[in-house]
Amino acid sequence: MKNIHSFENASEKLDSFIREKAHSYSKMRNYDFGALKDNFVSGLSPAITRRILTEGYVVNKVLEFFPFYAVEKFIQEICWRTYWKGFLEHRPKIWQNYLQDLNSLESQKEDQNYIKALSGCTGIDCFDSWSKELRHNNYLHNHTRMWFASIWIHTLNLPWQLGAELFMENLYDADPASNTLSWRWVAGIHTQNKYYIASAENIKKFTGGAFYPKKQLNKNPKTFTWENFEPENFNFQDYQKPKNVNCILIHENNLSLQDIPDFKYMLIQQKSLQNIARSKKVCRYIDKALKDLKKRIEVKFSGKVIPFNFENFHPIQNFLYKNKIGEVYSPYPSIGFLKNKLADIENKRNINFKYFYNSWDILFWPHAKKGFFKLKKQIKPIIRDLDQIKLNRSKF
Repeated sequence: MKNIHSFENASEKLDSFIREKAHSYSKMRNYDFGALKDNFVSGLSPAITRRILTEGYVVNKVLEFFPFYAVEKFIQEICWRTYWKGFLEHRPKIWQNYLQDLNSLESQKEDQNYIKALSGCTGIDCFDSWSKELRHNNYLHNHTRMWFASIWIHTLNLPWQLGAELFMENLYDADPASNTLSWRWVAGIHTQNKYYIASAENIKKFTGGAFYPKKQLNKNPKTFTWENFEPENFNFQDYQKPKNVNCILIHENNLSLQDIPDFKYMLIQQKSLQNIARSKKVCRYIDKALKDLKKRIEVKFSGKVIPFNFENFHPIQNFLYKNKIGEVYSPYPSIGFLKNKLADIENKRNINFKYFYNSWDILFWPHAKKGFFKLKKQIKPIIRDLDQIKLNRSKF
């Protein structure tokens, strides 16, 4: 994970995955044999989350080597993160409620069960091992995250919101949408009457016998009050990508050069956002990724690059006022902490942000109003529409 903060290193890791593991991904992806090098997943999620590598780029590269049917499961997994983001865009109240819940649950952090879960002292060997792995490596295999969340909620009887917060603080690849909604899904409040219960036999099988928590896990789900969130309508029908702008702001949520228009001035975030509780290693990872992006931008673009930190935005406000800049363009940050921060800046500093969107999101998000399988049906035609794959159609 440490070595994929740059486009170059992330691309090399993708090439290695394609050569060595992509052919076995569908069959072996659910197995967690411990170290990332021993598993059959790509390990690219931190780079994809921050769009060091865009989803389209990854799909394009994989389909240069494999027909669609051979890597369909891998592409679907990439699209799950897209689905989560789109679903939350349709239901922003879920994010607002989650933040309110965290404030009300602050006192529960003094509970001994919570403290034991964080320190890996619950007496459930697999869970305790994963809890320590999470803090040490800032990563957990996706299947393991499901087991962890299930035990946290249904066996240890801890609030799902605090578990989601724990992941948000420690995972290199955590983003508000996929993290919050995945925890809600395990709890059984994403889709009514559908929850995830970790099984001792399942854990034994997919850890290769490393763990077998026989008679330690609750087989009955914890029940929650169901709340239906009707999707809010939004569309991109009238959206037009900007072509030439005066000022653009680049942030940690989108480190791609793909959709950046020509600009006169670029404000580029220098340090990770500090209003999010995150481990020092996660912050350092983001800092390195931002530093690498700045180098790439200075090579590719001729506009003036101006570093800034969100925690000291006053100099930028003065710069914008001095240069009579009323609108600042920026990649859409998606619902979450960063969007909240930009909204706060707009309100307090009288700055107008105008967002531009990635083509991937424009085409996929309208299909994320309900369950994943509605979006799943659109994956192949959307990839064709994006013209990502310049290959013979027989590849499909």
